Amino acid sequence: MKKLVLLALALLSINISSEACDKGCTMGGSYMGILPQFHKHFVGVRYSTRSFTTTATHGQHVQVTDERFATAELWGRFNPVKNVQLFAFLPYVLNAQTSGHSSIKSKGFGDVTLMANYSLLNTGDSLGHTFKHTLQLGGGVKLATGNFQKQEHDEQLAANMQPGTGSTDYMVNGIYTIRYKQLGLSNDFTYRFNTENSDGYQFGDRLSTSSNVFYWQNVKGISLLPSAGVYYEHAKGDRYEGATNAQKGGDSFFTNLGLSVYVKNIAVGGTLQLPVSSTEAHHHTEGNSRSMVSLTYMF
Repeated sequence: MKKLVLLALALLSINISSEACDKGCTMGGSYMGILPQFHKHFVGVRYSTRSFTTTATHGQHVQVTDERFATAELWGRFNPVKNVQLFAFLPYVLNAQTSGHSSIKSKGFGDVTLMANYSLLNTGDSLGHTFKHTLQLGGGVKLATGNFQKQEHDEQLAANMQPGTGSTDYMVNGIYTIRYKQLGLSNDFTYRFNTENSDGYQFGDRLSTSSNVFYWQNVKGISLLPSAGVYYEHAKGDRYEGATNAQKGGDSFFTNLGLSVYVKNIAVGGTLQLPVSSTEAHHHTEGNSRSMVSLTYMF
């Protein structure tokens, strides 16, 4: 068992698994990963990274900027009544930006997010259904709890380098999963409506969606769930005092790779997303590989 867990962590391609993945699995979206058992509460920690390399040309001068965004997050789920799931997320962010000979670092608690999903369809593991379906719809709110006015050298950091956004934002999401025996397909989307903060800055609305094939297998009391699929996200241009920033916003495509490990009430997991393409207006941005590792306890 220890060898399997260590191998999965080393590959950075684990995703938190469920014993019955037709009951609420997803990848991408709000970066929930493949969720543990639908009917159980859980609490967990996870660590995720994203990085970008932007190349901008100004006449004969070419400027390359590397940005890295890491998040250590405490999160959990509570099921107050049948078919209702409540989620809470408390992130701690560590951001870094390097351009030429300059380097900027920023860290602190980010914005708290609260979400709720309702199952409109859930056939579970009923023997009366050859295909197992689950359809969940929901939404949530991201509160302006993180610091969004941090300074360095007496100058306020750029909005994307701040731990928080300073705005209250709203989300809608949906998850549809279908499974036949041990093979399944999970699809999800999340759309976030961003509002303007007190500094007059407004991040563009975000859409993310993914589709992943998974295979669930038990091996000597351990549940394994390899998965693979695609992930897409679109961002509108940011706005400052009502004017759209033409150099913000764009589209990104990734492939998802995963391997889930589940032992009794403990789930250890992560994801690996490999970039296919990523572009923004007036310059070229490369979205580098992304990863997430996590540890969850269910009760």
